[in-house]
Amino acid sequence: HKGDAMGLVGESGCGKSTVALAIMQYLGGNGKIVGGTIKYRGRDMATMSEKELEKLRGSEIAMIYQEAMASLNPSMRISKQLMEVPMLHENVTKDEAWKRSVEMLEKVKLPDASRIMDSFPHQLSGGQQQRVAVARAVVHRPAIVLCDEPTGNLDTETSESIIRLLRTLCKVGNTTFLIVTHDHSIAEQCDRVLQMADGKFLHASEEE
Repeated sequence: HKGDAMGLVGESGCGKSTVALAIMQYLGGNGKIVGGTIKYRGRDMATMSEKELEKLRGSEIAMIYQEAMASLNPSMRISKQLMEVPMLHENVTKDEAWKRSVEMLEKVKLPDASRIMDSFPHQLSGGQQQRVAVARAVVHRPAIVLCDEPTGNLDTETSESIIRLLRTLCKVGNTTFLIVTHDHSIAEQCDRVLQMADGKFLHASEEE
């Protein structure tokens, strides 16, 4: 639901990431949706044209991958990769995009944000890259963010701070998060938890 964080939890290989990729229509040549519907604002995304899907991806529905380098361009400075999102989807000024990007880097606990903005991805550690990927996904306040093991490369303390940030964005920005994880402690911080095994949903629970 709008403003919710839903945890999708299960062991490796159970199909969690496939669900997220199916929502984005990123299954590739070897995968396809053979039944059911994926509805967004009342429309089945499986019936949308590629042009319609392209408008949704990044603007209204964003994704955070387990491997940050899957979403970061190694040949572009971090500043350009962060700033292009609100400039493209919200038509904000360059100065506003810079300010918002720096603020978001600070929110995901990256010290010396100005230096990070001037860096290329390979100049950052794996944990820093992952936090940049989180910042990039949420800097323009999309309606839905699909998180595929978003804290997989981070230490426990940083992982918890990122999840707290995502929860705050849920409530403040009415952003909905689907958090795919094998870590039950992370899933339990969500409003609702959906458990998977062997490609099937087992049960759902809600936060008391």
